[in-house]
Amino acid sequence: MRITTARLAALSLYALAFGTMAQQPYLVGSLGHSNWSYDCGPGGCQRGSTAWRVGVGYRFNRLVAVEGFYVDFGRARSSDYYTDGTLGATGAGVQALLGWQIGAVDLAGKIGLAGMRNDFRAAATSSYASTTVHRTEVIGGLMGAYRLSPNLALRLDADILTVA
Repeated sequence: MRITTARLAALSLYALAFGTMAQQPYLVGSLGHSNWSYDCGPGGCQRGSTAWRVGVGYRFNRLVAVEGFYVDFGRARSSDYYTDGTLGATGAGVQALLGWQIGAVDLAGKIGLAGMRNDFRAAATSSYASTTVHRTEVIGGLMGAYRLSPNLALRLDADILTVA
């Protein structure tokens, strides 16, 4: 049963990337916000939640990198007549980063696949039962980073993922 489709945008406001120069492995940690896009009933809802992500990557050269990650988009609350409960999503995946380094700034587009676990936890008043769905989804986004030193960068990510 398809409960809802949510578009999640995790904006990673604070991320440390170690090993940001060419041909090096690196670590990424981020904390941000997820925004669930679905209709709210007259009872209201809470569409936003805290999201976090950890990952490891390898930069092959100044243009190409690949990252493996685990992401948790938190939980959103729906208070509709039929879908009263919480929605959540977690997953792991891999992304390719294609971009360019300009001085101390890195800019990149990201595309990849994520194995997602999406669940709905029904409240006692919900017409639907709790359910969990496992799916493989395409994830894409943009990344900008400012290198504070050769091995430390402040990074901003915006990712979009459709969860069904």
